[in-house]
Amino acid sequence: MEKVLQAALRRFISEEHIRNVMSGAWVELFDEEGRKLEGIRGRAGAAAVTEAGIEFGADLIEMQPGSEFPLHTHAGDHLLYIIGGPGIVHVDGVDHRVVEGDTVYVPAEYPHAVRTIATSPRALVVLAVGHPHKHVSAHDRMHVVE
Repeated sequence: MEKVLQAALRRFISEEHIRNVMSGAWVELFDEEGRKLEGIRGRAGAAAVTEAGIEFGADLIEMQPGSEFPLHTHAGDHLLYIIGGPGIVHVDGVDHRVVEGDTVYVPAEYPHAVRTIATSPRALVVLAVGHPHKHVSAHDRMHVVE
């Protein structure tokens, strides 16, 4: 009976559960102190609460050449899919060059950063899938590691 009730609460709502991240309004991104991350913007993708009660979702992030996310951790694991441009994903003390088509799994507890190639003529575009998910503009999306 409990499964039936959970299923009823977890209805598929197309207006909320289908989002085109290639169109719509861009939002600015901020660190946990409320400082704007210069040269970085995002678009909210689809998100919902899983059967386990944890939010799961995806966002599109665009990083202009010369921009970077500082070294940080998250409350949950996430997967980065590189849609366009070259960049560097720094995980647990090691820099990894990434290009279009690469996927990167980042465990929550591993300090990591993402930066662009400053001399690149193209922005780094990333689809970030997280569990638990925080809205792309949430100030508590990441915890900066000093």
